[in-house]
Amino acid sequence: MLSKKFKKTCCFGFIPKEFTMFRDYEIFGPEMWKYEVLSKVKLWYGTPKSGDDSIKNKLVLGIQCVYIDNLTGNKTTTEQHCGDLSKDDIEIKELELKEDDYINKFFLDFDGGITHIKIMTKKGESLEVGTENEETKKTTDINMEKEPHMVQTFFGYFNNYGLRALGCKYISKKDFRIINLMGIFRLRHLFKIDEEAKKKWENKEELNNLNLKMRAVAKLCLLSDKTFSNVIPFCGD
Repeated sequence: MLSKKFKKTCCFGFIPKEFTMFRDYEIFGPEMWKYEVLSKVKLWYGTPKSGDDSIKNKLVLGIQCVYIDNLTGNKTTTEQHCGDLSKDDIEIKELELKEDDYINKFFLDFDGGITHIKIMTKKGESLEVGTENEETKKTTDINMEKEPHMVQTFFGYFNNYGLRALGCKYISKKDFRIINLMGIFRLRHLFKIDEEAKKKWENKEELNNLNLKMRAVAKLCLLSDKTFSNVIPFCGD
């Protein structure tokens, strides 16, 4: 199964007695989550709510992500997976990925809470809060991969004191290309067996209602067999 191509890191951190769990991939359909890519990541960093004596440092207080469907171009923004944000020293940083860029490195420190996060992209962009420490940094699987891999979705736990644990699903860029090609072949098959669906997307007015990327996918799937075969080897990235 294609879903087995996705790997998971550990969920780094501490799971307290009272927590809220999040798995970003669950906000999409049981199959559609495989086509989602990270478009934007937002982090909150600062002093956590007082009352937990085990927490001595500033911590990563929360995370929020925007995902984009690689087939339709539709964007989905998650809820804020955040602790209490009432302190006056809260720092907010975010990174919006450029077209064709993706997160390929994920660094994290844990010392009673998540004290440092850094993510890096294929094109050299980065988002970082906190300070890396040799004694508290964790080894993240995706950073050890030899071939290009991409962070696809995040999951973890948070409570009033902040983001308490975090991990990610990731996949090789090559396998992600294959998954997206499967989506294109599925749509092309639909056009072959459903004449009404084909006629709908042959209608120029219907096509013009789509975003540019989905319009291109629809036009690709409407090509003749010979032309489609000549074009498809250059698609999927």
